[in-house]
Amino acid sequence: MSTQLVIRDGTPNWWSSPDIWVVPGSDPNGAPGQPVAGEPSFVWGRVHNEGEQAVTGASVNFYWSNPATGVLRSNSTPIGSAFVDLIAGETKEVLCVIPWIPVVVNNGHECLVAEIVHGADPLPSPLPDAFGPPAYRQVAQKNLSVLALQKSMRVLPIQLTAPKRAKKALVLTVETGGELDKENLLQAGLRGFVPSRKGSCKTALGVESGCGEGKPQQELKIELEPGTSRAVYLALAPDEPLEPKSYQLVHVVSHEGRKVEGGISFIVINGQEG
Repeated sequence: MSTQLVIRDGTPNWWSSPDIWVVPGSDPNGAPGQPVAGEPSFVWGRVHNEGEQAVTGASVNFYWSNPATGVLRSNSTPIGSAFVDLIAGETKEVLCVIPWIPVVVNNGHECLVAEIVHGADPLPSPLPDAFGPPAYRQVAQKNLSVLALQKSMRVLPIQLTAPKRAKKALVLTVETGGELDKENLLQAGLRGFVPSRKGSCKTALGVESGCGEGKPQQELKIELEPGTSRAVYLALAPDEPLEPKSYQLVHVVSHEGRKVEGGISFIVINGQEG
């Protein structure tokens, strides 16, 4: 008999897991939504036992990290842990009872990671520095934030991290459009929102905070030593105002060769609704 513990990745972007969400405020049983910088929130995870054997006392560990296209254990901060029992085929929602307070410097745009750990279905030992959600079904990541875009340009710093095994330059791209699943929309507090049909925003990448000036760059090639990081910048400016109750997705994705190393996504809405 086998044990298969799972926290689901997102589709099509694995860093948008529907099994990790935040409840802002002092009541962990309140409505899901976006965390508020400097104020307490609670983090939840949904875990699954898809195997044939029950597990007792599995540990569910929660972490936060600065907005980054590559999230490592060494650049993440533990929030807390919870414990769960799962019979075969069971799914449970697990609360991290320790409140999480997003740091003000990033205005609440942090990345969250959850992992479920049990001796019957272990992760590698020693643990790799990269959390590696695509490689390990016990680990998932939520790197998805709501961004209320006003009339003026916004420039967001994003940390680009090169894997320790990296041998090539990293290529960073920005992509727009697509549709978000209903679970993630509800967890973001955007019930009833739909993809925008008319409104849009312009995007640009750069290595300086003034990347939105001049000719927009949709792709950057950056040489980094393995295991090191540097800041890059994403500029967003409204092209046409988004309609009420609509959104546009913006994805910043890092590639090494043909392999996707990581990403961060934003749900852009009209600033009057933020």
